[in-house]
Amino acid sequence: MGGSGMAQQETRIDPVTIIGLGLILLPVLTMWHEIGGHAATCVVLGGKLVSIGAFYVECESASLVSKRLVACAGVTVDTVLALVAWQLWRRATGDLMRLVLFYVMIGKGFVAAGYFLFSGFSGVGDLGPTPGGGLAGLSQPWLWRVLFIAIGGFAYFRLVRVAIQALNAMLGDTEETTLARRRIAHLFYLTLGLDAVLVGLLNPIGIFITIMSAAASSFGGNAGFISMGYAVQRGSAARSFTIPRSWIVFAVGIVVSAGFAWILGPTIRFR
Repeated sequence: MGGSGMAQQETRIDPVTIIGLGLILLPVLTMWHEIGGHAATCVVLGGKLVSIGAFYVECESASLVSKRLVACAGVTVDTVLALVAWQLWRRATGDLMRLVLFYVMIGKGFVAAGYFLFSGFSGVGDLGPTPGGGLAGLSQPWLWRVLFIAIGGFAYFRLVRVAIQALNAMLGDTEETTLARRRIAHLFYLTLGLDAVLVGLLNPIGIFITIMSAAASSFGGNAGFISMGYAVQRGSAARSFTIPRSWIVFAVGIVVSAGFAWILGPTIRFR
């Protein structure tokens, strides 16, 4: 009884801080994908930026190759950031820093793998090889779609396993960590999804972009957080891991998400 109580006391995850982290990371990581990936590649390759929205970038590319490189840039920078965050997570020591890096490496990994799955099944999106997709015009589009489904499915399955192992490394593998796991995974996932949909509703293009970009990349792309939250562990090793309540993190999250919605939600258009 005493050991169980100690494990519960040492593993505390405050929901207010988790919500705040979600409100901060959704805009930051989305801008990394859209601006750091698509928009930056568009400019570097000599394209013309037409508009930047919260969940999309419109670029007029000089060539078909440039157009395809711009389309692939978002997934590419997401993958790079996930790998960098993973290396930093392995070396980090503070609980809050480890949790933030965990969210970045797993969240960006899920989104990158999710794009392969989404474009493979639908044929559209950044990696879509059918008309309307970012890679439209590729020969044998059905073969590309099958390949993308295979890549995305394998990567996503492996990422879920990596995420569960990472949670074990941070929290321990006892049943007493169940509540902490679900707060870390499910509350963060819900925050990302609701924030993305609310911001997506402000776009001037219509409900399609909200469904395809905002909802698909948040609720769909990050669905692996659901599985990892339900992965109940039955080991015996407990670890001390504490995320205290921080109203500062929550307040920063409100400001960052509100600014993201206000500036990029209605879309910035360039002459």
